Amino acid sequence: MAYTPQIEFYKKRQFGDKLNMTFVFLRENAWPYLKAQLLISGPILLLSNILMSQLSFGMFNFGEQGFSPDIIIDMFSLYGLVLISAVVTSAVLPAVAYGYMRAYEHKAPVDIRIPDVTKNLLSRIFNLLVFNVLTAIVVVIGMFFFFIPGVYLMIVLSLGSAIIVFEDNNPIDAFGRAFKLIKDKWWSTLGLLFVTAIIGYVISGLFSLPRTLLVFGDVFTSVQESGDFSSLDESNFGSNPLSILFSVLETFGAILTYSISFLALAFQYFNLVERRESRGLMSRIEQMDDAGTTEDEETY
Repeated sequence: MAYTPQIEFYKKRQFGDKLNMTFVFLRENAWPYLKAQLLISGPILLLSNILMSQLSFGMFNFGEQGFSPDIIIDMFSLYGLVLISAVVTSAVLPAVAYGYMRAYEHKAPVDIRIPDVTKNLLSRIFNLLVFNVLTAIVVVIGMFFFFIPGVYLMIVLSLGSAIIVFEDNNPIDAFGRAFKLIKDKWWSTLGLLFVTAIIGYVISGLFSLPRTLLVFGDVFTSVQESGDFSSLDESNFGSNPLSILFSVLETFGAILTYSISFLALAFQYFNLVERRESRGLMSRIEQMDDAGTTEDEETY
């Protein structure tokens, strides 16, 4: 017997329904989905968090160390690594999220394994990387024209990752497809991203709070003991076992935060495809025809 997902993807949904289905999907698939994200995206996100922490500390302590060429080179090198890790993360996270959703269409959550999620992952990540770089260039150019065009393009192209993964499109075709799908639905997409961003901000803040308090506690203690910032050392922040533990916790929070946005965008994508092309309706009609044909067959 063929597997039938509990959640129907290609279906017209109102604004609240898309948000609701995002959390229903997360609740139904909590462990297998988060396990896939932790094992695949987790190491990259953890590295990105560590690099961001080092960059923040370097900027904080920059004035104390002076403007020597070596320090400036180190800062730019670290910033480059942070930028690269951010670009890679922006490709891996949606690839895993949407790869899992594709697997969910054919398998029950308890049966989904990592290879089911990583199927064709490398080819999609490459297309997502190219698409993200092109999107960044287009949005930055748009920002120079009174800011509004950049915001408009950013919302339109937010559907690109879903288009690339679910339709196996290349980055160039994904651009045109995004403009076609979002027609007359730009504001609802903006609203969805705005609400999920607020929810994500709260969740991210809760998970990053322990590490933030730990860092400020270390800074306060060091400054109180020495009377200035010269006693601060990068090792104070990296070697603390609690800092490492809280970094892992912060990474989990980041995965949850990004997942909410990407999954909500996926349900917006399904909603728009159904409104434009009735893909879900056509699939249901085909299933009814198949069922009718099976019942009409005479057995001997």
